[in-house]
Amino acid sequence: MIDKILVAADYQANKLVFDSAISLAKTTKADLMLLHVLGEDEPSFPIMLNYADHPVLSDYDYELYKKRYEDYRHRGLKFLQARAREARLAGVNTEFIQLTGNPGREICQLASNWSADLILVGSRGLKGLKEMFLGSVSNYVTHNAPCSVLIVRNDSDSVSYSLDSFDQEEAQKVPESQQHGLMS
Repeated sequence: MIDKILVAADYQANKLVFDSAISLAKTTKADLMLLHVLGEDEPSFPIMLNYADHPVLSDYDYELYKKRYEDYRHRGLKFLQARAREARLAGVNTEFIQLTGNPGREICQLASNWSADLILVGSRGLKGLKEMFLGSVSNYVTHNAPCSVLIVRNDSDSVSYSLDSFDQEEAQKVPESQQHGLMS
């Protein structure tokens, strides 16, 4: 029986992953947990100058990096809030959490801690050398998850979420009380 579905969501997650999660949750009356992992492998992750190349970082450079990282973290929370709102409007009990770290490990750890029955994860379709050098989150999760995993293949015709698609309500600042831990 499926009572808890963990959905690993990133900015490139195609809508099919999210729609599949809602459909499964409605059919099985399962709870959803939406997870976004702030990881260095994400294209929008802010990059700090390498200290070895620039041994003296100015206060300005550091403050600029902190601002970019905070904006990045805030966009992740807005993204999760928007998807959680969609799921709740569809009648699905939904929570969300944003973590920092290695996406594959964080997904598996949360699945274990939350006692997930199923993990839904998208796939970028990496093959060969690209998969070997870039890694594959879905491959890692498949081999290390404490529960069943459903991989939703991303194809070129799938609709992806855009960070710019948030409405004005979602663009408001996330309250400080909702920035850490589980949120429902």
